[in-house]
Amino acid sequence: MPSPAPIAPAADPGSRILRSAIALLRARPSRRAPAPAEGRRVNRTGRRTLVGGLVTVVLMAFRVSWNALSDVARAIGADSTAAFLYPIVVDGLMALALVATLVLTGDDRKFALRVLATYTIASLLLNYVHGLTPALHTTSIQWGRLTDRDPANWALVLLATSLPVGSIYFGSDLVAKVLHHNPELADSAEAASAQSVGQQADEQASRSRSDQAESSPSSRPSRPP
Repeated sequence: MPSPAPIAPAADPGSRILRSAIALLRARPSRRAPAPAEGRRVNRTGRRTLVGGLVTVVLMAFRVSWNALSDVARAIGADSTAAFLYPIVVDGLMALALVATLVLTGDDRKFALRVLATYTIASLLLNYVHGLTPALHTTSIQWGRLTDRDPANWALVLLATSLPVGSIYFGSDLVAKVLHHNPELADSAEAASAQSVGQQADEQASRSRSDQAESSPSSRPSRPP
């Protein structure tokens, strides 16, 4: 007598719901990840926006500092043309040093940063003196007088007159460093220095482990009491 066919168990309603949800998720089109070209385009747009904003801020700051440096130049004996060009000499070298820091690497980049910091402090000091001395705001400026105190006046006049000469020297040096800069050689030198530092660190670590192994007491069997 043939055995009766097995009766399939009734499907669980929870499993049906789970299967239908999985089927819907599989049939649903997946969101595509952004293509690399689109990511590069967005990154390029962000960089251009950042550079444009930086240039705008630098130009506005240059215009604000223009009056102060021009008055200082007239106070140290510059004519109208020299007073017009004096802010370009001071703040222009700051912009040149800023660009050099983005191109150079290593010690040359540190040198460009020092030039940028020096001329920034000098420009800030001259703008500060211009704000404290009301006589510099008038058309009748006394030559050779940036402040009432003689020692401070001598130092400020020396600073104001030395900035153009420093711009010639430091600007020429920065341009020469940028023109002779080779990114491939700089990268290879940095990689070699990083590799040598890593090797020295590994050697020191191995020496310290060997010293610890030698200094640790050998295990001795415990004696019975």
